[in-house]
Amino acid sequence: MPKRAGANAGPETREAVLVAARRLFTERGYDATSMRDVATAVGLTNAALYYHFAGKEALLAALSQERRDEIDALVAWVAEQEPGPGLLRATALRRVDAASQEQLDGLRFALANRPALERATASAQAVRPGVDALVDVLAVGADPPRRVVVRLALEAVSCAGLAAGPDADLETVREAARTLVLALT
Repeated sequence: MPKRAGANAGPETREAVLVAARRLFTERGYDATSMRDVATAVGLTNAALYYHFAGKEALLAALSQERRDEIDALVAWVAEQEPGPGLLRATALRRVDAASQEQLDGLRFALANRPALERATASAQAVRPGVDALVDVLAVGADPPRRVVVRLALEAVSCAGLAAGPDADLETVREAARTLVLALT
């Protein structure tokens, strides 16, 4: 039987579910958060939640896919740019400027839920291939130490988020990430 579209079937509801799941997984942990907790946070019935996501694993995959889509867009942007010595800085600063609260929450979620991510191999690896592709493009022919610098510049938001701690706000993390990018590039 086909799924019936209803008041809770739209993309706004799906986005609200992702926001709530990201927040709850960050605050409580993936393993300690149930689908019922997510449904309650959004004001949905369990059935309505399952209309959007088959389970917690599907939520995890969707949250990881958001990050992968952002990286894929950045890879496409880099491909359109003129190669040159300033491309790494421009790319890394573009990533810093695009950083969102959701990404920061996602980083905090990843830190707090490493075992859950490792169990869900596909989700855990969703972003890494995109960053690897960026490193390959921006560090073509570079020696291993230079490749590390390129990766650090591209991961400046993650580095700043880790160093800043769990209570740092997005602007503090962005400013620290900009400083890191400028120092590395």
